[in-house]
Amino acid sequence: MVYTPNPVPSWENDDPAHSGFALLGVDNTPGRKAYFIHLQAKPGKENLVAAFLRDINAGVDQEPGTGPWFALRFSQTAFGIFEAFQDTAARHAHDVGPGGQNFLRSEELKEMLEYPAQIFRLDVLHGKFDTLFGQKIGPMSNL
Repeated sequence: MVYTPNPVPSWENDDPAHSGFALLGVDNTPGRKAYFIHLQAKPGKENLVAAFLRDINAGVDQEPGTGPWFALRFSQTAFGIFEAFQDTAARHAHDVGPGGQNFLRSEELKEMLEYPAQIFRLDVLHGKFDTLFGQKIGPMSNL
């Protein structure tokens, strides 16, 4: 089952302006931002998607405005990313930074994904910011 507002994701609907991924949601509101990205691997291509996620992780480690960042796995073939940003400017910096640029690898995406990655632009409404995996992470400033 695909959990997406795009009820029938397909490579037939791939946008040449940004081949390999579909952007959903708005990008013109103030406040904290996030992406939720759904990646559906083709059967037998799961290891390629896992490696792709490691590549993105290595990139976002170099991006001071990106975080928290999580790679996720829902099932054998369903993967995801959750990443948060202080504001739209930080999210845009990520898009052109070493993490976000991985989504320009459109031929690899077509090889390993059932359909284009579904990238959801989110507004962060509320959150618990001082704890990560049950551990206090210290005082948070400027939140």
